Amino acid sequence: MLSKRCFSRLAMSLILMILLYPGAQLVMSQDSAGTWKDDATGLLWSVKDSGSDTNWDRASNYCKDLALGGHKDWRLPTLKELETIYDKNLSKEFKAKNPIELKGENMWGESTDAGNAWMFNFFNGGTSMVPTAGSCGTSGRALCVRKSGE
Repeated sequence: MLSKRCFSRLAMSLILMILLYPGAQLVMSQDSAGTWKDDATGLLWSVKDSGSDTNWDRASNYCKDLALGGHKDWRLPTLKELETIYDKNLSKEFKAKNPIELKGENMWGESTDAGNAWMFNFFNGGTSMVPTAGSCGTSGRALCVRKSGE
């Protein structure tokens, strides 16, 4: 059994770690359902991408059909939303904020009215607008998002 003095030191160490180490705050927001709430934006993200490269239609359907964390209203993110989770200072290959773990560099974003969609590259932070249909061979992955609290 821990003495009061030992418990107080342990509690103080834990509090200091949470306050002084930003990565600890992010991990504390991750739940066991494979989702992560970004407290800065209020968005809830899946912590893993779709697992394979695909075209935009399949990526969009992947998110629409996703049931994760008790929610079924997932969607592809906007370009701005993808940009909020990119951190060029991370040492991992695909630089999405922790705890998000990507297995591919290109993530699909929302489509436009003109039949194009945004793609965000988590290797270098680049963006591109590509057609959602056609045989141009463009493929990426789905990283799904939803508004938290809805």
